[in-house]
Amino acid sequence: MSIDESDLLAYADGSLSSERMAEIEAAVARSPELAARLAAMRASALPYRAAYEAQPAPPLPARLTARVAELIEANSGRPRARKSWPRLVAAFAAGVVCCAVSWTILSSGRPLESTAGGMSPWIHAVADYQQLYSRETLANVTEDHRLSDRVISELQVADGMSVRVPDLRSAGLIFKRVQRLSFHQQPVVQMVYLPEQGDPIALCATRDARPNEEPHVRQIDELITVSWRRGNLGYVLLGRAPAQSMLELAQRLARGETGTLYGRGGDPGRSTAA
Repeated sequence: MSIDESDLLAYADGSLSSERMAEIEAAVARSPELAARLAAMRASALPYRAAYEAQPAPPLPARLTARVAELIEANSGRPRARKSWPRLVAAFAAGVVCCAVSWTILSSGRPLESTAGGMSPWIHAVADYQQLYSRETLANVTEDHRLSDRVISELQVADGMSVRVPDLRSAGLIFKRVQRLSFHQQPVVQMVYLPEQGDPIALCATRDARPNEEPHVRQIDELITVSWRRGNLGYVLLGRAPAQSMLELAQRLARGETGTLYGRGGDPGRSTAA
């Protein structure tokens, strides 16, 4: 009996028939390798559904709404009435929120280079993703040490990205999880932290061979973003927090003034891609 990732994911979600569930359960009991893969899937799942059922859904960012509407129209082969888009976009977003194992960041086909306004499209993409997060999304998530180690190791081995997860407890931020995302088939690592009060803060990085650049602040919808470049990697710190405090934290990260939780590389301002 062949069991692939989709079978394990469906089993973890409880969406298989009882007969198929029993088959996979028996196979997992016999195979430590399958059991480890299943455990990793379950460990990486965030309680999005429960968090969002417990509160009113936040308004979708205008750019995300427009982008999804474009995709809907492009794939339908004919225009749709604009009044139906919000309902379709909301349904799409709900699907994104409830998928918790493998993510590909939504993009509009723009290249990786900076836009006319100077901000890289990958930063717009992770900002759209970050706006789906709320405090309730992560409040009950427990840090998984083995999974975090594995994600950072695989980024080094498979993607050639030497990235570390900084310890930001001195800034009042508790690390929750790290995951590998994708934008235009390029790896993007996302590290998420939760402050004592307020919404999550994320630190993201991807390959960027352009010259080094000092941290600078921009705003995307409700999010403050601070981006910089060091050693063939581009970084962005983003969240709903005061711009000055975000800039000061990004400057500390760029100077390598924080401790390390995971990873062998230098600080987030000086890590290099192999």
